[in-house]
Amino acid sequence: MSLENRIKEIKQKIVAVLVISVMFALVFTTLNLNPHAGNAATSNVLLNLAAGTLSIESTGTVDLGSTGAGSSTNVSLNNLMVNVKDFAGDGLNWAATVYSTNFVNGAGGTLIIPNTRFQVRPNEGTVYNAGSSSCSTTATGSECGLSSACALFNGDTAATGECRLNAVNLNLQVLTTDPTADYNATLTLSVSAT
Repeated sequence: MSLENRIKEIKQKIVAVLVISVMFALVFTTLNLNPHAGNAATSNVLLNLAAGTLSIESTGTVDLGSTGAGSSTNVSLNNLMVNVKDFAGDGLNWAATVYSTNFVNGAGGTLIIPNTRFQVRPNEGTVYNAGSSSCSTTATGSECGLSSACALFNGDTAATGECRLNAVNLNLQVLTTDPTADYNATLTLSVSAT
């Protein structure tokens, strides 16, 4: 065997080894026989956390009782309960307020005790935090005339849940000049995010 034939034979073996190596590389890549190969997949995870509500409730009926005509007196009662439920999920503060209409003697009545003589004293009530709520103390330190909106109490950004103001004092000034009748007024309570 000549030297030329030997070189030719060695070249053929080198080419054959290279071809086999490339084929093995292709087979391993295609079949993924490597247990450490890094395949990855992704999934999008979605969540819709819908906004809840911010609401207020109160005692359905508050009866101030009765008093005799002909003398000036203050009629007081401390049984108004105000309950704020904050499940809005917005992380905002809130404020609860109250307003009253004039006292009239029934629907279409002409006898009036003006709401300027009707006051609320939220500072005499007791704040109750239910669960993880964080309500403030009462919002006003003295009586407030109900002819305009009066602050009751507030909740801070952590006030998610239920906050209650119990035993709120209502006071109505009755004058000797007020005619005898059965009167009623409407308290309007509201809560708003601040």
